[in-house]
Amino acid sequence: MAITTHITRESRRVPKSKCYIDPRIDMLDPALFKNKQILDIGCNTGNITIAIAKKREPAHILGVDIDESLIQKAENNIRLVYSLSNPNTDSAELESPFDLTLKSHYFPLSMTHMFGFIPMAVPPDFKEIENFPYNVSFKAADWTKEQAEGEKYDTVLALSVTKWIQIHEGDDGLKMFFKKIYDCLKPGGTLVLESQEFGSYQRRAKHIDGSLNVEEDFQFRPESYTDYLINEVGFNSHHELGVPKEEGKGFARPVVLYVK
Repeated sequence: MAITTHITRESRRVPKSKCYIDPRIDMLDPALFKNKQILDIGCNTGNITIAIAKKREPAHILGVDIDESLIQKAENNIRLVYSLSNPNTDSAELESPFDLTLKSHYFPLSMTHMFGFIPMAVPPDFKEIENFPYNVSFKAADWTKEQAEGEKYDTVLALSVTKWIQIHEGDDGLKMFFKKIYDCLKPGGTLVLESQEFGSYQRRAKHIDGSLNVEEDFQFRPESYTDYLINEVGFNSHHELGVPKEEGKGFARPVVLYVK
């Protein structure tokens, strides 16, 4: 695996037989997002980011990923979802489950292939527009190394990125990542953390650096995250949501909320 993917969320395998419902987002309180400033770190192609922007009505959500090609796909996905959206969206639809295959049941997908995307009436950076698709944006950057710009967030998502950060940056790098999240959260803000199990590290580490021995090189284990985040970083409380019910092997990972 190339080094440029270490802060890229792992993609779920999407069943072909039916719409894929992402349980990680469906299990979260909508109040974490509505009218809030959101940061999604390691957003991949933006499926979750866009779903939150469209279904949970944040003031704004920023998706960040180190892989520029994935960010380009994410930006295309905004235009795709906007082009295929039902113009008569009502509150009932807002409460419907997430279809993260980015398919629409209103306009045929073939229309975008034949005629292109529907133009957006207002530029995405027009700050006074807060509805989808103008409440979502993407940025290609290594967030772990990017200098803080002073932006504060109500909710930060870090879903399935801890392993890649730790493999590339070590224990200290992951700890610095957690501290940086804390610093960019508003008082009372929430970190939504989904970490990978430590047993999955060795196979992935060999693809990056064959000399790595995770048992010896990494002492900061997922079971220690909560103690570190509460007692060292400074989060006030945490709430374990448990493991999402999800199809597909290898993705049974606990989701934990940490409140500043």
